[in-house]
Amino acid sequence: MTIRRQYSLPNCTLVLEGLSDGSAASQLEIRPVLSILMSAECYLSGMAEPLTGGRDFFESLVRAVSTYAQEFMSGVRAADRQVLAPALVQLHKVNGNLHRLTVLPPEAASDTQIAEKTPLLAELNLTTVQLFDLVEAIDQFFADTQTLPELSLRLEPVSKRHVKAVEPVAKRVLPAAVGVSSLALAAMAFFLVPVPEVQRPRDPVPGPNTAGQNLGTPTPGGSGSPSPDPTPAEGDLLPSSPSPSPAADNLLPSSPSPSPTPLSEAVESGVGGTPEAAGPITDPAEIDLLRGKLSEQIDGVLKDKPAVENESIYRVSVAKDGAIVGYKSENAGTVDRTSDELLAELLYKPVGSRSPEESLADFRVVFTPGGSVQVAPW
Repeated sequence: MTIRRQYSLPNCTLVLEGLSDGSAASQLEIRPVLSILMSAECYLSGMAEPLTGGRDFFESLVRAVSTYAQEFMSGVRAADRQVLAPALVQLHKVNGNLHRLTVLPPEAASDTQIAEKTPLLAELNLTTVQLFDLVEAIDQFFADTQTLPELSLRLEPVSKRHVKAVEPVAKRVLPAAVGVSSLALAAMAFFLVPVPEVQRPRDPVPGPNTAGQNLGTPTPGGSGSPSPDPTPAEGDLLPSSPSPSPAADNLLPSSPSPSPTPLSEAVESGVGGTPEAAGPITDPAEIDLLRGKLSEQIDGVLKDKPAVENESIYRVSVAKDGAIVGYKSENAGTVDRTSDELLAELLYKPVGSRSPEESLADFRVVFTPGGSVQVAPW
């Protein structure tokens, strides 16, 4: 009994006819094995007559289509594939969307190339869609284990030696050359960097005791304990005087008293043993700049203080950096507590001591009961 197997796709239909080997096992199966191929027909859309042939034709068609599809998908065509190319069926690329299928007569089976005088049984151009429908029909045949089970397709991967270089050799070698040169330059740069010297840590050197300036001088024959001078001279009103006094006019920036009063006239007097200080600031532009800084500092604190009850007048000394280094009340025995606390809050509280040669500028600061303040050069 003749066995017919058909594999259909929209643009291709593959029909195989043959016989079973007649074994008892094959006869008992519902779908017997087609082991002897008698004829193969390939129907392609657009063709009036199908491509027909025997087993040699079918095997050549299977090898040619599978090999060409592998080359078309990978884009790599091996030179040694020409030796293994089928004799009866050949496929060649015409352009990006056309593929020429050629069928030779059986007597030309030994030729691997199509000669001009060799007669052709069929020649047609397949589109890419028709080609892949033909590939799918052949894949269905191989998936059918009941049709020619001894026929198998052996596909091998293409070796990398057949892949053509897309970029020129010089362009491919350039990154490696740049990398090697960059590594060499980096090695030279590191070689020229001097080796850092490692030094052992040293013990800290004790600095001068600035706080000792506020201690009294030891008595000549005593035990060395400090004793403050109870009667300082009038010229001892210096920002860095070494002998503090509890008098109201001798309040220093480093004294714990809340209202020190350094004045520029006291700096000018120059007590014996103290280096002569620089003169007061006389530049009008600098005085005007310091006046603005002083007003800004007082206004920033004054808004949080209650208004004074009586008009209070102060003589305030300002350094070149705008710091308030001293002040003195000029009211006749009436010192307003609010204004005094305000100036004490703004008074510069140094970590060490300020230079005695520092130039100062004195300003007249008047606090009025209305809550305003007037600042003018002294």
